[in-house]
Amino acid sequence: MKYSGMPGGMWALFGKSFRDKLISVLGYDKEEADKISKAANARYKEIIGRLPEFEKADRFKMNIVNCAMLSAFLLSMEKKLLCTGDDDMADEMVLPPGRKAEIQR
Repeated sequence: MKYSGMPGGMWALFGKSFRDKLISVLGYDKEEADKISKAANARYKEIIGRLPEFEKADRFKMNIVNCAMLSAFLLSMEKKLLCTGDDDMADEMVLPPGRKAEIQR
């Protein structure tokens, strides 16, 4: 799939929001969030480039493009999201040190 068009538009619409949530929700500082966003953009383009072209009216195209964006951010984060069924364990693996205590206040 080509990056121009909907995939590029989705990045333009939501890329900044994803970066802002890295700061406000996950507690990364601005420099680290910018670094993750830059890496995610490159990975997003790579993921999009590997997808086949879809028909114009394909109703799943937007879902796949959105999944590609989310995946690009998760793959670009230093701390990987691991779901083990134990919420406390997942929080420890995703949230930077001290952020869990801030959220619980």
